[in-house]
Amino acid sequence: AIALPPSLLLPSVANAGSSASIVLPNYIDYLIEKNTQTDESDMLYQGPDPETQLRRIGEAGTRIPEVATLAEEKKWSQVQGIITGPLGTLLQTMNSVASIAGTKEAKDAAKVVKADLFEISAAAGKKDSAGCVKAAGKAERDLEKFVKAAFK
Repeated sequence: AIALPPSLLLPSVANAGSSASIVLPNYIDYLIEKNTQTDESDMLYQGPDPETQLRRIGEAGTRIPEVATLAEEKKWSQVQGIITGPLGTLLQTMNSVASIAGTKEAKDAAKVVKADLFEISAAAGKKDSAGCVKAAGKAERDLEKFVKAAFK
């Protein structure tokens, strides 16, 4: 049998890691680099599209006269369905548009339409068809005012 010297059997532990030259990244430098100004022209999301929002408002606005018709026919569950569905989306879209427009006039007009929709809901809850019809007409007029204020 061949006997190996002990220095060949156990490598020296003292030299372990002496050749490692790993540089750990500095997290603060990373944050500074990450938050520098970016070129927004090549970004995928460019913010809300005014044309899309106007289309959504128009689609929801066409549903308001349906509320009056359904209320006259006393179809209360369908009235509530329109209020929570398309008109609920209308409220979200209007809030988004009003915040982008940034004018007090647009925000106030959005609040008026929101109050009109709550009035429709309250009248539907009381099964008051005359109140629903009146509130739906007012909501239609106020929605037109909102669109004019927000999309000047």
